[in-house]
Amino acid sequence: MRYLWLLMILVGLMVGVKTAVAASSTLIYPRQAMENTVDTDYAVVLLSRALQEAELKHSLQPSRETLVQSRALKQLQLGDGIDVAWSMTSTERESALQPVRIPIYKGLYGWRLLMIKPESQAQLTQVNNLSDLTALTLLQGRGWPDTHVLQANGVRVAGTPHTEDLFDMLQRQRGIAFPRSVLEIWREHDYHQGRFAVETHLVLYYPTALYYFFRPSDTSLANEVEKGLRRLLETGEFDRLFMQYHGEDLEKAKLHQRTIIPLWNPLLPAQTPLEQDNLWYRP
Repeated sequence: MRYLWLLMILVGLMVGVKTAVAASSTLIYPRQAMENTVDTDYAVVLLSRALQEAELKHSLQPSRETLVQSRALKQLQLGDGIDVAWSMTSTERESALQPVRIPIYKGLYGWRLLMIKPESQAQLTQVNNLSDLTALTLLQGRGWPDTHVLQANGVRVAGTPHTEDLFDMLQRQRGIAFPRSVLEIWREHDYHQGRFAVETHLVLYYPTALYYFFRPSDTSLANEVEKGLRRLLETGEFDRLFMQYHGEDLEKAKLHQRTIIPLWNPLLPAQTPLEQDNLWYRP
């Protein structure tokens, strides 16, 4: 009997060690190409705060190598060195991965300004609706949900999987414009040091959400992150962080002064919480 008790104690200690390790593990997220122009800091800070609110002791660390979005999501799905990623949602992605259905950028990745060569502004000033837009060729990442949205609305698209290659295509006039989120276009504009301009007349809009995604087996972790995010929404810290990182971008964009071209998003899952007004930014 004494040996049985000793065995039970040892097993309990081993389980406790495993639990402690799991509770304080490191979550690896994909290091993005062009990291100095893509808004990674906000997503990391917000996730870190959500983990804290959920009383989880996970730390966050970027992957050693830069990863394009498609590869990062595949590695996440396979459990190959990536534990969490943030990406625009789609029915396909939600069937392969576990989403936390709180749009971390409040839907603003569906508000798209156009990166152009300065000499294209005069032509784009004449564009006022979707019919006008379909006469042009836009640039977008191959395999990106954005590409499918544009094509579903009859817009001609040319592209490649790599963001920097798309800017090279724009320079070579393979398309008249590269639609970019209102939250990323300004950093990219500064990074390219005057090669391109932000178009002043239009904004494309389609409803979409950019979520944190986890492996399907990490449902418990995803649920805890959702709880943490909802607490941040309740306290107002979510919105404070959002405006701290993005208020200047929104001021530059002046969305209310632009001609809006609404687009249908055939990839938007039915579970998208569009009815929860506090989750979305309204210009």
